[in-house]
Amino acid sequence: VTHDLGVAAQIADKVAVMYAGRIIEYGDARDVLMHPVHPYTRAMLSSTVKDQMRGAPLDTIAGTPPDLRALPDGCSFAPRCKYAGPDCFKEMPPEVTDGRNHMARCAKVQVVRGLLAFDPGVPAAPALV
Repeated sequence: VTHDLGVAAQIADKVAVMYAGRIIEYGDARDVLMHPVHPYTRAMLSSTVKDQMRGAPLDTIAGTPPDLRALPDGCSFAPRCKYAGPDCFKEMPPEVTDGRNHMARCAKVQVVRGLLAFDPGVPAAPALV
């Protein structure tokens, strides 16, 4: 268990990203960290020091974490997610997978996945359904 994704990238074969006590993305460490499809995972990775200029403020995730004693019916990250729609607040999204052992719990995976910049020399993973 770590909050340091750099450490996870160096020592783990698999990574499970948790938010509010729930696994929201899981898969091979390289795939999850290089091609995250859950908005929380993407936000965490964008707030790391490696992408920041020295002395520049780090990116943050807007809003506040939910009260773990009273989790919402829908996605726990929805109130903080810039991609959230009405469906995200109603029920917990189902697990979706790309068939390569990469799972995410997000109703907006296709939207987020469309934002990824894949290496043109590497074929994109099959669409998450």
